[in-house]
Formats: sequence, C-alpha cells, structure tokens
Amino acid sequence: MRKVIYKEDLAIIDSGLFFGRGVFETILVNANAIFLKEHIDRLNKSILALNLGEEISYEEVYNFIKNNDIKNKALKITVTEKNIIYTLREIKYKNEDYENGFNIRFSEVLRNSTSRIVNFKTLNYLENIIEYEICQKEGFNETIFLNEKGFVAEGCTTNVFIIKDNKIFTPKISCGLLPGIIRGWVISNFEVVEKEITKEELLNSDEIFLTNSLVGIIGVSKLDDIKFDISYSREIREKYEDVINGGDK
Repeated sequence: MRKVIYKEDLAIIDSGLFFGRGVFETILVNANAIFLKEHIDRLNKSILALNLGEEISYEEVYNFIKNNDIKNKALKITVTEKNIIYTLREIKYKNEDYENGFNIRFSEVLRNSTSRIVNFKTLNYLENIIEYEICQKEGFNETIFLNEKGFVAEGCTTNVFIIKDNKIFTPKISCGLLPGIIRGWVISNFEVVEKEITKEELLNSDEIFLTNSLVGIIGVSKLDDIKFDISYSREIREKYEDVINGGDK
C-alpha cells in the first residue's frame, strides 16, 4: 500500500527519489476540478506503463479535493511506487498575460523523440525546469524545444499550435512531446492537423498559441524578434473558458 502524503508529512524513500520513477498530474481547480477524469485516466495509464503499482481512483482524488475545500488552486498529484503526494500552489497567470500574449524563444536543447518516457509526465522533469527558469530570467515566458530531426516538439510546460491560412496545426506525438489534456481538447473541438512542423513553419505562421492545464490557451505575441497576432487564438481561448466555467469537466 502507498502512503498518502500531504503538506508536512514525510515521504517514504523509493525509486521515485533515486531514479525519478514516478509520474504526476497538475490539475486546475477553480470552483471545481477541471478535466479531472481526463487527468486521472492519463495518470493511471502512466502508472500502468511504468509499473508503479495500483491505479488511483477518481473518487479518491475527488473526495480529497472536496474534503479539503480546495478552490482556485493548482493541485499536483505525484505518484511513485510507495507514495501518493498532494501539493498545492497558487495559479500565477493573470488577465494581462492573456491580453499581452507570451514572449517565447527556441531552446538550444533538443528533445529526443525516441525517448521511452517523453510521452509520459514523469519525475524526470529537471531539464524542462532548468530551461524554463533560464528563459524566465532572460525575460521570456516559455521556451520551445525542437527534436533531433529539427521538428517542433513542445514547450517546457506547454504544447504548441500554429495557425496558417485559418488552419490549425500541432506537432505529432511522435515528434517527442507529452500529449496534454488541453491539447486533446483543442484537437477534439477544432479541425486540427497533426504533422511534423519545422522551425521555419513556426516562424512563418500567422499565429502561435500554447496550451497546458493551468494556463489553458494563450496566444504568442512574439517569438524571437517576430511579432504575431493573437486574435484567432483569443477566440479559441474564449470558447475553452466557456466550457470550463460550466462546471466539473
């Protein structure tokens, strides 16, 4: 049986600490948990794929949120062989972020599309964090990884979409990315082509927008020295917000 850890409890040492053998989900909780089922389903698929033991139940997480009266927070659930760890943090994104759009750049680090763990949200996340911290210190909101073949993969914490001639495109999963929950929502609700996207295609797109479970959908106003419109991506974000404001998804 795993130990459930919250706040100041001490963790049981296992391969999650020694080897990063663990997975996590970060869930937006407003009045309700957003896309909770989808997050738990993805978490359980990762638990099975990485041989981490028994699955997590939807009811277990739902009751934890309800019993602790969690609202307007980011809830992170980390699962290792012997631990389930719940942590909370504030949601940092503000209205001005959406109005202004993100200022992003390319990373010099290449994403390995052949990695056995790139499609899972594992504890092997340090490279993403380091790249994210560097770009933040240098005045950027996000960094975009290319893979070893030169195709766009993902951001440190986001999935990438481009708009060209009123068509929406996003990198194929085989390019080396974590398929996010909000990425899946966009693909399910709009006509999206999954393809290999070059650096040049990204730079020559009409619009770029990014997705993750906390930021939702946000337009990119600048990539390197190129400025972009964010009007269409703003419309997509408004439709997304209409959905999540409807309750527990």
